[in-house]
Amino acid sequence: MRGVFFAILAFLFPKYCISCGRNDLFSEQLGLCKSCTRVGYSKRRHANLPDPIPSPNDRFLFYETAYALSSRDFVSRDLFLSLKFQNEKLLGRYFILGWKRLLQVWKTDPPDCFVMVPSRAKVGPKPYHAAWALRDCLKYGQNMREDTSLRKISKDKQSEKRFEDRFFHAKKAFGFIKSDRIIEGLHVLLVDDIFTTGASLNEIARLYKLRGVRKVTCVVCLLSGVIESNGCSSQG
Repeated sequence: MRGVFFAILAFLFPKYCISCGRNDLFSEQLGLCKSCTRVGYSKRRHANLPDPIPSPNDRFLFYETAYALSSRDFVSRDLFLSLKFQNEKLLGRYFILGWKRLLQVWKTDPPDCFVMVPSRAKVGPKPYHAAWALRDCLKYGQNMREDTSLRKISKDKQSEKRFEDRFFHAKKAFGFIKSDRIIEGLHVLLVDDIFTTGASLNEIARLYKLRGVRKVTCVVCLLSGVIESNGCSSQG
């Protein structure tokens, strides 16, 4: 019955491709038609593992490793803006295509819980997170526990800050709503929508390490910007 119900909804309220405007089964599920999905995903689908994000060499890191499910190009940039700022929620499924490759990354040491990095202070109804589709896969598909003790306590937006200011803002942007010793010695996975400077992820990793966490791994939907590492650059 549920399939019939959604089929009726799709017929009455079709979801057209964000990119080209066509309608098919893919656009109903991902927000992109089959052709546009193939163009955007073809560069990623043959990779065995998610893209490791190079470690910046200009700061001390508190997380061990970071991975991106996709890298920024002229297509993904516009699509991600539609997802994040125009509330095109179906595109969240597109940006996590191939997420199960992450299971190979932490096969020998899987995370004990995951944390959704808050993008703004909670005001009114819970705001939509651009990585919510990945949250559902981890929580309901992998039965991974979600730690919800982290909150953003600053009302300023990180995306509006200049490169240098992002690091100063991150230092005072996050905090815990409760003291919970249950995470001591655990492997924590930080989930965010986009990696630009890594300032927020690094600061949150530091806070969790102070609470006794053994290891912090980061995963983002999109890698953006340029990161210098060991004399090499990686541009998304």
